[in-house]
This record gives sequence, structure tokens and C-alpha cells, in this order.
Amino acid sequence: MIKKGTSKAAAMKEETTAAQENLSLPAFTKQQFLESQLFTAQQKDLLNALLQDEETYTTDEVKQQIEQYLKKAVE
Repeated sequence: MIKKGTSKAAAMKEETTAAQENLSLPAFTKQQFLESQLFTAQQKDLLNALLQDEETYTTDEVKQQIEQYLKKAVE
């Protein structure tokens, strides 16, 4: 998304830099997160439901998914 007052080239450079930073972060499988001591048992239950078996995720992505799920409005 292009911010107001930002040139298209600057916005593209910003997106590219963000993507490159994301590539340099270590990514882990669902199973690795479930076996880690980084999350509580309750959080691991959520991860088991939220994450896909074949995908890899950074720790930040997983923490963000947990937060988004917990903030989701109850219907």
C-alpha cells in the first residue's frame, strides 16, 4: 500500500526491504513450535488449530496469529 505523500518508487523500495527482512528471519514448522518451550500449553493448542502442517512461520508471524485470534470478536 502506498502511503499518502510517498512516491511509488519509495513505496516499492519499502515493500522490498520489508520482504527481504522477512526472508532473513528463521522460519519453523508447526511441529517445531508445538515442541518448543516458547509457548504455553494453551497457546500450543491454538497453534495446533491455526497453523498448517506443511507451512513454515517466523516466531513473529505465529505470535501475531495468536494475538489476532484472541482479539477476534465473538459472534
